[in-house]
Amino acid sequence: MNSNQIVSTSGGQSREVSTAAPTLLVQSDRLDLSGTVSFFRRRLRLMAAIVALAVLAGAAITFTRPTLYTASSVVSVETPQDDLETVAAATATPTPTDGYIGTQVEIIESRQLATQVAQDLGLLKGRSEAEQRAAIDELQRNVTAFRRGESYTIEILASSADPRHAALVGNAYAEQFTRWEQRAERNRKRKTIDQIAVRLRDLRAQAHADTEKLQHYRIATNMLSTSGASLAEQEISGYNQAVTTARAEAAEDQARLTTAQAQLRSGSTGDDVGEALGSVVISALRARESEVGGEVARLRARYGPNHPDLIRASGELTEIERQIDAEIGRVISNLQARQRVSQQRLASLTGSLSAARQKLSHNNQAMVGLSEFERQAQASQELYEAYLNSYKKLLANEDLGRPNARIISMAVVPTVPSSPNVPMNMILSVVIGIGLALVAAIIAESLFNGVTSSDDVQHKLGLHFLGSIPLLESVSKMRQPVAAIIAEPRSAFTESFRSLRTSIEHAIAWRPQVIAVTSALPREGKSTISACLAEVLAMGGARTVVVDCDWLARGTSRLLDLAPDRPGLIELLDGRSTLSDVLVEGASNLSILPVGAASGDPEPLLTGNEFERLIQELRGRFEYVVLDLPPILPLAATRIMAGRADATIMAVRWRETPMSAVRAAIDQMPFDRVNLIGITMSHVDMRRARQYGSNDVVGYYYQRGVQAQ
Repeated sequence: MNSNQIVSTSGGQSREVSTAAPTLLVQSDRLDLSGTVSFFRRRLRLMAAIVALAVLAGAAITFTRPTLYTASSVVSVETPQDDLETVAAATATPTPTDGYIGTQVEIIESRQLATQVAQDLGLLKGRSEAEQRAAIDELQRNVTAFRRGESYTIEILASSADPRHAALVGNAYAEQFTRWEQRAERNRKRKTIDQIAVRLRDLRAQAHADTEKLQHYRIATNMLSTSGASLAEQEISGYNQAVTTARAEAAEDQARLTTAQAQLRSGSTGDDVGEALGSVVISALRARESEVGGEVARLRARYGPNHPDLIRASGELTEIERQIDAEIGRVISNLQARQRVSQQRLASLTGSLSAARQKLSHNNQAMVGLSEFERQAQASQELYEAYLNSYKKLLANEDLGRPNARIISMAVVPTVPSSPNVPMNMILSVVIGIGLALVAAIIAESLFNGVTSSDDVQHKLGLHFLGSIPLLESVSKMRQPVAAIIAEPRSAFTESFRSLRTSIEHAIAWRPQVIAVTSALPREGKSTISACLAEVLAMGGARTVVVDCDWLARGTSRLLDLAPDRPGLIELLDGRSTLSDVLVEGASNLSILPVGAASGDPEPLLTGNEFERLIQELRGRFEYVVLDLPPILPLAATRIMAGRADATIMAVRWRETPMSAVRAAIDQMPFDRVNLIGITMSHVDMRRARQYGSNDVVGYYYQRGVQAQ
């Protein structure tokens, strides 16, 4: 969608103005390696200084410390013997746990062991009490011990300015520690033996007494059982099994009888009773009944009811049915008899079980006492046997057991100082310095708020980047910008303005005739850009006029060495002078219209119709009109004056103008009346610009050797 509109000026001309606000460009998500390199190049001096300071500080600390040698001896803490496992509570023997190893380390570093080592080395002979304490304190400070990983070994480190003395102290500590452990082990064993001997006499008497009590009670209560249970319990167990079996049989007989009776009450003839179905006699009678029934049916079909054969067969069939009924009656009678027998047997067994239970209930109190006596006797005997076995082992191994600590390796005389560690300290200093340097560089970069690169203009401000104007001192020996344009037409400084002219012409669809140059704040280089751009346009053969509209700074007028009291724009607008009177003809095709001397407030003249008519008149006389406008933020009139131009460019001082100021100036621009086509950076130090990479500034000239021309 086109965001431009046609605006008509008071002189009747029309021009196209963009009504769209600046659009922020989306940055690429690719890794910006060149940006990272530029960051390090920008902050190289700061980072190098911090690293150098860190290295110097590390060197000072390292080389001012005294030289120390460290000797190392290693001792191991053995697992205690198994002699006392059964009486651990009485012996209180430590086990090699983390806490136990920590205790051994504390013993090695203790003052008592240090005193013994000092006495062994003869460090206390001939000294006063204060000197002895000082010697012990120094010895204790220079000796450390620590556990090696998760093992049961302890490394002892002894430091001294004399390497031989360090080895001597390390070995003395290892020997004194093993002696300490030997004495402690002997004391523990002797104390344990004495404790067990006393305790053993008491335990033997107790075990004997508890055993006698158990036997007497068992005989008195007749609690005898080969399997560990009383005779009453065995009897009840048998009765329980018999009652369970009898109850199951009685229930089974009752169920059979009940089922048969229920079938008879329901109208059954007894044929479907289970026992009847399984009877061989009834089965044979049923088979004979079937044969005779068939014979009766055959005879009835052939003869009459009074035929002798039919009468005989019918009588036989009736007899068979009577026999079947009689047999079924016997089956039911048999079920009743079996049910009565099983009930009588169950009642007898139940009575016997009740009697046995009464007997068991009578013996329960006796069983409780028996169990208590058994537990007491067993516990006393086991405890006595445990102490007896341990006592025998301790007596056998009293002089044969090895100590809980032994020396694994002796300390050797060190040949390399342990402190100061020059390579490690220097490496650490460099690493710390690099870390601090990175933090400082990141902080400095984060606090920086200036405009540095074309990416800042396009991505952060959303405007076109029109080009960079080098700092004259960085590309030329001349000091006057306009004179440098004339004297050095092929220099990098002059080429930057030609590039700016091309960027302006390509920024909009038509060739702008009136070009306004402004800035967010004063001293941004807009007057230099205005004068030099006009000079370059004139050198190209176009009749050009530069108009100094900044009545406060008078930048263009001072840059072109025009007298402060010379009549100019102000006098022309208030009618005191004519255009011919105030125009200053410069070299070639360039004319200058100075700002003049402002006696009052010229703002109404510059924002009124008089200034508009002047612009129209200048359009008719010149091919290009360059307006040097005041800064945007201090003066509101700049926004109105910029609306008279075909194109407006904003000058930003390289790495000095705050980004917030530029955004504020852009936000105040009325984009429906002002055609702000882009930003150009001024005062770019090309000598420093190379530190910021090819994307930070247009380093075209330095990269391609234009500065050498």
